Amino acid sequence: MKAFVTGGTGFIGSHLVEALLKSKEYSEVRCLVRSQEKWLSGYDFKKISGDLQDLQALSEGLEGADVVFHIAAIVKAPTKKEFTHANVDATENIVRLAQKKGVKNMVILSSLAAAGPSNGSPKTETEPMNPVSMYGESKKEMEVKIHKASQKTDSIKIVRPPAVYGPREDQIYSFFKSFSKGICPIVGDGNNPRLSMVYVGDLVNGILKAAQKSDSGVHTYFISGEGTHSWNEIRGITSKVMGKKALAIKIKPKLVKKAAAVIENVASLLGKYPVVNKEKANELILEWTCSTEKAQKELGYTPEVSLAEGISRTIHWYKMHNWL
Repeated sequence: MKAFVTGGTGFIGSHLVEALLKSKEYSEVRCLVRSQEKWLSGYDFKKISGDLQDLQALSEGLEGADVVFHIAAIVKAPTKKEFTHANVDATENIVRLAQKKGVKNMVILSSLAAAGPSNGSPKTETEPMNPVSMYGESKKEMEVKIHKASQKTDSIKIVRPPAVYGPREDQIYSFFKSFSKGICPIVGDGNNPRLSMVYVGDLVNGILKAAQKSDSGVHTYFISGEGTHSWNEIRGITSKVMGKKALAIKIKPKLVKKAAAVIENVASLLGKYPVVNKEKANELILEWTCSTEKAQKELGYTPEVSLAEGISRTIHWYKMHNWL
């Protein structure tokens, strides 16, 4: 089979491309590359030069493809318009062009953020979507557009991961970097709120299994690691892997919001995007858990990497590449 991948140079996409190149199922892997190949440098893939707004490049990538993996997205932007442009409009372009080129098999990456926070029990795919951020809203709108654009013969799989971690990840990385310096910030009491997490290798496995599902229609799946976790658990594992302790600084939820407001205002004055804004602060104080029961039943998905093993692999990679 021939695969076309968007977002292949990024964190999740690069791991997916590696897996596709190793798989005997795929004879050709095409990747949309805007400028630099980044993590894909040196790999044997077919480069399609362009971006998500370049319809000619997208058409070239889709021509004769058997499956498209749409991984590209933005997770940070100052305005809703920018999120919509990158996450909603671009996805609609991909779906419409894929249909024109006869590509029926599509796997599109969404997020738990589209579904919104959980409330005492893991989110399931049948629950209403209640996002709490512009990013989450854009992913929800993206999913709605996919359903509207889908045709009877399409087989579209929407994959919603929770927090994704692993080698090359640079967001959750800030937690490990802070820990390595002896400081461990925790929102709440350390036991709550709880969260789901998925190691990037497990997510890629789930994405590949989704591609194998050929049933027509639009199918949505949460792909996560095993169980849910507390920050105290994450702190304990990190301490054991690093062989050191860090000072746990427990921050009350209301203080997180206040601090974020100050950071956002200062960043605005400096003309920079804030590391933590009010939206992010709101996400940090909520519970983010999801159930993989549907993916297990319909895709045969089972997470293989425990949190302890995943954190160990991740920290090892950070150290090997001088990130820590």
